[in-house]
Amino acid sequence: MYPSAVAEILLDAVRNNLRLIRRQAPTPVRICPAVKANAYGHGVAAILPVLRDENVDCLAVANLNEALELRRLDWNRPILVLGAPLVGDTPADVRDRAAEILAADLQASVSSLAEAQSLSQEAVRRNRMAIVHVKIDSGMGRMGLLADAAADELTRIAALPGLKLESIYTHLATADAEDTAFVDEQLAAFARLRTALAERNLRVPLLHAASSAAIFRAPAAHLDMVRPGLCLYGYWCGPTGTRPEGLRPAMRVVSRIAALRDLPTGHSVGYGRTYTTSRPSRIGVVPIGYADGYRRGLSNNAVMTIERPDGSRAHAPVVGRVSMDQVSIDVTDVPGVSPGSRVIVLDDDPSAPNSVEATAARLGTIPYEVTCGLGPRVTRVPL
Repeated sequence: MYPSAVAEILLDAVRNNLRLIRRQAPTPVRICPAVKANAYGHGVAAILPVLRDENVDCLAVANLNEALELRRLDWNRPILVLGAPLVGDTPADVRDRAAEILAADLQASVSSLAEAQSLSQEAVRRNRMAIVHVKIDSGMGRMGLLADAAADELTRIAALPGLKLESIYTHLATADAEDTAFVDEQLAAFARLRTALAERNLRVPLLHAASSAAIFRAPAAHLDMVRPGLCLYGYWCGPTGTRPEGLRPAMRVVSRIAALRDLPTGHSVGYGRTYTTSRPSRIGVVPIGYADGYRRGLSNNAVMTIERPDGSRAHAPVVGRVSMDQVSIDVTDVPGVSPGSRVIVLDDDPSAPNSVEATAARLGTIPYEVTCGLGPRVTRVPL
């Protein structure tokens, strides 16, 4: 393979972050890392060896296809499917999905009695035991049973044959916000449901609510299991000044200078002529673009880092529009650049102006979108 850009996946950083999470939510709290969206863009195959070595309890994915991919990659521990794996176009499609869940020994999220019944029927037909986690809507407003009205339906779900109610879980809407008062409201609603279930003598083995921000900012949300996502990969989305000490980004995206152009004063660069040189300029062309996830919104609004032959580094501004396959940077003030010079597109230093978090801020978005948006042409290389 001859990639134009490479995402170097720093496995020691993943290991470091996982151990930091364990210190924050120590045993007996279980750890269920979220590896959906190809491990948030990092390449799930690249990070699985670390998760195996560190003996994580289970993994969480978004959909059935992602879960089956983990089985193809020989992950033989529990897998929780967080989305709606039992929703299909036809009754036959629903039965097929239920059969896949049982055959692959997956743990399925359900958000209704009807979904649980579909899985129960297939489990009985196959003489298998289906494990389910029931999603509770404590205030997120997306999926799940409404917390204050869920006890009766959970009682009916728990009584279905061929089905084990492994957990109830919820998702927190504002754990990464400045004001976390709504987190307390959601946890209170979840606690009321737990009390209502106890009054019905219904014991659920696991309760879980905390994703990345809540792991570090809301210890009351740790419960029996936590679901680290963004923080596992070393990024943070909380208020300024709350980034956990020791969290290490796990990705560095690199490319090379493909060409150098010496342009005169007044020469335009790129589509739309959005940049014109104000002096004689040396322009480097980097073979990465919006098809690779380097967003067009970074046009005239970002920097990349040149690694010079002596080992020193220098920042070079992005000039002109980001195109599908190429970006131009101004290297006039960076001596020693030549075709083939290594370019750091996204830096693993969280304080760098081209870190994932800084890039997200330039785009007016969140770090998730930057890493998940990296395209398949960017080869993931574990280091």
